[in-house]
Amino acid sequence: MKAIKIFTNSNCNFEPIHILPAMKRYIWHILNIIVFTMLALLVTPSSHAQFVRFVEDGQQWQGKLQTSINRYVAKNGTEVELVAAVHIADAAYYEALNAYFEQRDVVLYELVTSEPDPDLSQQARDDGGSAIGFVQAAMASYLQLQFQLQEINYGADNFRHADLSMQELRSIMDAKNENFFTMFMNLAAAQMASEQQARLNGSGAVSSFTVLSLLTALAADNQGQALKYLVAQELGRSGGLIIGAELESQVTILGDRNAAALGELQQVLSDGSGQRISLFYGAAHMPGIERALLEELEFSMSEQTWLDAWVIP
Repeated sequence: MKAIKIFTNSNCNFEPIHILPAMKRYIWHILNIIVFTMLALLVTPSSHAQFVRFVEDGQQWQGKLQTSINRYVAKNGTEVELVAAVHIADAAYYEALNAYFEQRDVVLYELVTSEPDPDLSQQARDDGGSAIGFVQAAMASYLQLQFQLQEINYGADNFRHADLSMQELRSIMDAKNENFFTMFMNLAAAQMASEQQARLNGSGAVSSFTVLSLLTALAADNQGQALKYLVAQELGRSGGLIIGAELESQVTILGDRNAAALGELQQVLSDGSGQRISLFYGAAHMPGIERALLEELEFSMSEQTWLDAWVIP
């Protein structure tokens, strides 16, 4: 059988090496593990708005992964914008976000950390401070993207931590008799159930990340671009998956961290820290936070803007 080529990204340059067909299944499993880690953070609860999407370019292996900035306004004129994030993206994406954040009164951000007042400039020199951060940094290097913690100016005066500490997260997980493995398995089960329901309803997009599509990408002349396209397409598709509020509240990495973010937001709203507030969190968290804004805090959505996170090629 004919060998196919796969590209590695040593020093951020795609270089061809040959592999035997017997290794194709192994490569498929490895990439599935990597993509699953990212998808586990993007499965989307029931929501009024969309926060991540993939836009086809019309040419083979070309398109854009986009995230949104959604604006919500209270009756007193206070403005809250939900800034959805993907944690690896083009440098231009993070440059645009940094410029945008400079215009905001308060930016509430996510980061589970063991430090009560984290020095993110130092943390950014590492790998994100967790196993997930390590995977994301490795994925960024392979796909020729940038890692969020190394690009966003977290040291800005208007940035304010709005997440659980590592100790708080572990305490919540212990109370639920939960560990990181079971937490991600619960999230994966929710995703699979959502996909099954979407197929039954005829409303869900079919996954593009299959054995056939992967082998087609591996056989492409522009293999690195093709693999990047498949990952982006799948991440965009995951933005349409739906899980209910009840299940969301049971998943610590979503519901409990959302509660921490909303608690900090309510503190900002009550202490009058600013009229233009941004909440900068991963796209998976936004639907639950949006639901609280609309139903509990009585904000109204007024505007949506899309940013290009990945532009392929």
